[in-house]
Amino acid sequence: MGKQRVAVQPASGSLSARAGSPFSVSGLGPPGSHAPRVDKVPPMGPDDLRIGHGYDLHRLEPLPPAGAGRALVVGGVRLEHDRGPVAHSDGDVLLHAVTDALLGALGEGDIGQVFPDTDPAHAGRDSADFVREAVGRASAGGWRVASLDATVILERPKIAGAKGRIRETLAGLLGVDVSRVNVKGKTHERVDAVGEGRAIEAHVVVLLVRDDGEGDLERVD
Repeated sequence: MGKQRVAVQPASGSLSARAGSPFSVSGLGPPGSHAPRVDKVPPMGPDDLRIGHGYDLHRLEPLPPAGAGRALVVGGVRLEHDRGPVAHSDGDVLLHAVTDALLGALGEGDIGQVFPDTDPAHAGRDSADFVREAVGRASAGGWRVASLDATVILERPKIAGAKGRIRETLAGLLGVDVSRVNVKGKTHERVDAVGEGRAIEAHVVVLLVRDDGEGDLERVD
């Protein structure tokens, strides 16, 4: 027997969407209900979306006086460790990758171009400032953050206990609900500089959408 395609229509009067707006079905409605949950999604095309990828790596050295490492800060959260990044700013590898992802989505170069490490003004600077600047550029261009996914690769210490605080910090900087931010921690299985504990790296993917002034997409349960 062939598969039967079933079209799901929202109940009359259940949504107050503008004419022509498409709807998407995602999961079920309230507990005990078999009705689909219908999300109101404004019409979007390729020109309404921007995707950016950010990457950064920092060498880790012992803290002074044994080495030149700074305190290990990841996503605005300090982690206790006997090593830290060697960097011109505070060396927050995750916030640097976030900044690069935002700038990439906007087509505005990279963090090294916008905040060069040859500028004394950036020495020891809080990397949250870089993210705020990138978010400001996005807003000025008519964009807002829809979601962000990040991966931190670090042999030790594990970031599992700090993930919640990191997500909250990122959400605050990006101006989004924490549910729109994801942070994953990985080791490098003792392979190369990262796996040997001599470096830390981060990858970030960010999705920007046109800012129509309506805020988050409305979900009707």
